[in-house]
Amino acid sequence: MGSKRLTAILLMAVLLTALASAAFGQDQKEKVPKFFVRKTSIELGEFYEGEDISYTFTVRNQGLAELERS
Repeated sequence: MGSKRLTAILLMAVLLTALASAAFGQDQKEKVPKFFVRKTSIELGEFYEGEDISYTFTVRNQGLAELERS
């Protein structure tokens, strides 16, 4: 597995974990944001070491409160 692909997967996992922790840690009676990403993984195909690759994940808020960056 390429190092950039592994890095992309790890970053997405960290992001999802952080946002899920923030969303589930609040009282259920409160209006809370609900972080949603349709694609949780992608296939990057083959690429060479040192080559720049990018992919944009679409993030939606399906909750009742505003999503905030931290």
